[in-house]
Amino acid sequence: MARQDRAVRTRAALIETAAGEFARHGYAGAALSRISRAAGASTGALTFHFDSKGDLAAAVVEQAVTAGRTVVEEATAGHAAPLRQLTAVVLGLAEKAEDDIAVRCAVRLEREALAEAESWREVWWPVVGRLAEDACRLGELPTTASPSGVVGLAALFIRSIGIHHGPGTGAAHLARLWLMTQPGAAAGPL
Repeated sequence: MARQDRAVRTRAALIETAAGEFARHGYAGAALSRISRAAGASTGALTFHFDSKGDLAAAVVEQAVTAGRTVVEEATAGHAAPLRQLTAVVLGLAEKAEDDIAVRCAVRLEREALAEAESWREVWWPVVGRLAEDACRLGELPTTASPSGVVGLAALFIRSIGIHHGPGTGAAHLARLWLMTQPGAAAGPL
């Protein structure tokens, strides 16, 4: 049993360390030797748990997908207007990325168009599309707005998560920018 516990801990450490490595350096810049060393595991242990770098990236993205689904489900629960739900999805994912390295990693890998990150996009893209269509149909957005334009804007915000670090780059800053795009922004926040 102790051996199984150690294997579970090693796998978790490798995934967490890989998330940080992929988030900082991207897929191409991440080195398996650096990941195994930082996780306190041998290269053999890494290859025991993961057949390839792609498999390791997929395991990190799988954790992000779980976290992202929770954010999306919470943001769309209840009876809030579609635009408010859409805002909650975008800003909820930004907040989650601040404290969840796997989410930051998935965002970066999706920006890099890595096949292993496609499941991350599927967490939010269809929901954002549906909410954008509903918001346009219900007149929550100007008549010049199109659902595809709203989805594109939301994708731009979501994909920008974690690009820069430091003052004025976190979820609070993203929230201020997002709210500036909303109807009536000149009159105050939603």
